[in-house]
Amino acid sequence: FFDIDLNAADLRIVVWESDEPEMKAIFAAGLDPYTEIAKEFYHDPSITKKDPRRQTFKSFAHGTNYLGTAKGLAERLGLSVHEAESTQKWYFGRFKKIKAWQDDLKDQVIKRRMVQNVFGYRCHFFDRIEGTIFNQAAAWIPQSTVACLINRGYVAIDETLPQVQILLQVHDSLAGQFPTHLKDDMIRKIVAAAEIPLPYD
Repeated sequence: FFDIDLNAADLRIVVWESDEPEMKAIFAAGLDPYTEIAKEFYHDPSITKKDPRRQTFKSFAHGTNYLGTAKGLAERLGLSVHEAESTQKWYFGRFKKIKAWQDDLKDQVIKRRMVQNVFGYRCHFFDRIEGTIFNQAAAWIPQSTVACLINRGYVAIDETLPQVQILLQVHDSLAGQFPTHLKDDMIRKIVAAAEIPLPYD
């Protein structure tokens, strides 16, 4: 049985969509961005992936990337509104291009009433420009891109590896099975088939 999962998939899409160089550098160094950001924010280099502060910061960054408000994030994460506001201010000060991407995204929704992912798929908005429409647009781009990516991996595995049976697709992961005696070779082939390039510059 195998389960492959795209690492920090939604965040990677936000980073490449916004062309955020600081976050790209963290990924290029092979580090976990949420851990590194939490270390920096809390001024504590001992934070690891298992530290609850890392998980809180992951949820916070995820919500902030999708245009979550300080009030909404405070309620969900057990923070004060003041803490959430100051943390968002720090986050956008540190990763300025993410904020610029969000502003551009809002502009696209207002002017064109649609957004487009890197594969060319579009999401059109027919409702009034109010409520959570900007949040929906900000979430749709990374989530749709990740779904397109994992589905392409699914097709590549299905078409090139007849010994593999995929049993489950869950947003950014695929799970399935193959004959045990093929293990070493099959793991390598599954990973290779799932390496789908994204058409960013």
